[in-house]
Amino acid sequence: MVTMSGIHSTGNCVVGDVALLNSLLITPSYRRVRDIVPFIWQPPIFTWVKADTDGSVIASNLSCGGIFRDHTGAFLGGFSSNLGIGTVFEAELIGLMLAIEYAASHNWSRLWLESDSSSAVHSFKNQSDIPIRFRNRWHNCMQLGLSIICTHIYREGNCCEDALATMGHDLLDTTWFHIMPASLSVDFTRDRNGLPNYRLP
Repeated sequence: MVTMSGIHSTGNCVVGDVALLNSLLITPSYRRVRDIVPFIWQPPIFTWVKADTDGSVIASNLSCGGIFRDHTGAFLGGFSSNLGIGTVFEAELIGLMLAIEYAASHNWSRLWLESDSSSAVHSFKNQSDIPIRFRNRWHNCMQLGLSIICTHIYREGNCCEDALATMGHDLLDTTWFHIMPASLSVDFTRDRNGLPNYRLP
């Protein structure tokens, strides 16, 4: 019965399962290489600054983080922020607003925002999705005179921002980093050198 049901399974196995499956007369089914999708961080074009942001939630406590890079992939700055209680969407949204505010304060007038939250990215097209309590701040961000584009990136391509967002849980408020935290060095170097991260199905 195990053999018969295993033959009809659509799941994929790992190398460690092969011996067991062979002993049960089940032909191993391997994950196809084409199902593993590589993601490579893309730098902005000259004169633009790219800000990748992310939100984090641990036991209903929110934090967010973001990193700014230029067309060469060089580190321009970053932030982490402890936001208190709220929802995942709010953490992602505040991360985008903080990025806009920091960009304006540094006179980076052309800003490419990137987030792994499709809902937050969609807010740029449909501002009615923004919670009432954030609409005034959102409106103020849109009035800062920046040229902004906002795109979605999968989580696997958002490693530096994920680390900064996680760091926010250990802070009391918002922190700006003039020097890149050492904990980002591996992911940052991978991004800058055009090396891929992988998304598994």
